Amino acid sequence: MGSALANRGIQPVLDAVCDYLPNPSEVLNTALDISKDEAPVNLVPSSSLPTVALAFKLEEGKYGQLTYLRVYQGKLKKGSMITHVKSGKKVKVARLVRMHSEDMEDVDQIGTGEICATFGIDCASGDTFTDGQVDYSMSSMFVPDAVVSLAITPKTKDAANFSKAWYG
Repeated sequence: MGSALANRGIQPVLDAVCDYLPNPSEVLNTALDISKDEAPVNLVPSSSLPTVALAFKLEEGKYGQLTYLRVYQGKLKKGSMITHVKSGKKVKVARLVRMHSEDMEDVDQIGTGEICATFGIDCASGDTFTDGQVDYSMSSMFVPDAVVSLAITPKTKDAANFSKAWYG
């Protein structure tokens, strides 16, 4: 067991984060081109190419649903329009924030490899967003089966949002 206060066991945790969550420029990321019979496409970590971002975490906050996105190709700009690949709906990026624990730093642009959060996007965890120039869909992250399983029927809105975040 480690403790940040005693500075014990922290370095192995940080090393694991780097190993399991590499920067998109350090690994080969692929998407499926929906317009070409789901042919695999390699994503290039360049800000000059069409935007491809993955929603990987949803959080219900005081301003509504906070959607965390990782940009794998291209860039996201405040005020730009992005397309939700699953539904085909266009959504305006009204606010982009960089998260620092519980603090939010407003930013105008997020580049390739960066993680940001935004408000007002109705989606599920694992959904792909593009700038409309391409019709790519990234595969959802692999989550191994649980050792113990339990079925819960949502009875409140919060429970329904929780299940939406995990199971789409």
